[in-house]
Amino acid sequence: MKQKHLLTRVPMLALLCLIAMAIGGSVADAKTKRSLRLGNTWEFQFEGNPSTGYTWQFDAAASDGLDLIKLQSLGYASGRKKRPAVVGAPAPFLFRITCLKPGSADLWFHYVGPTGKRSRKFDRHEVWVRCD
Repeated sequence: MKQKHLLTRVPMLALLCLIAMAIGGSVADAKTKRSLRLGNTWEFQFEGNPSTGYTWQFDAAASDGLDLIKLQSLGYASGRKKRPAVVGAPAPFLFRITCLKPGSADLWFHYVGPTGKRSRKFDRHEVWVRCD
């Protein structure tokens, strides 16, 4: 009987882990890839929480190909337009890339608190873009 009971718990535990990862937002060391034509732009976002004081910061020292693109930090999105933003609620932090020259750029972003401390939940995110 104990073995049967254990077999029913393992799939449930795996399902709960998957749900927790989906709700949690970005995964530490996640990577996003995109190809763009010259002159085109791409807006992308990372989940964060503006009420905590944490924000996504671009790490130029760890990144490559910066002369090929224009990167703009757009900050946190204002949330749903129908309802006001709720304190403590997650929100997307937006960036925009514009391709200026052909080639590839490898960009690194860190989720950093008001004291400069990096978050463990959203450690870092890599964005790779190819400009054609």
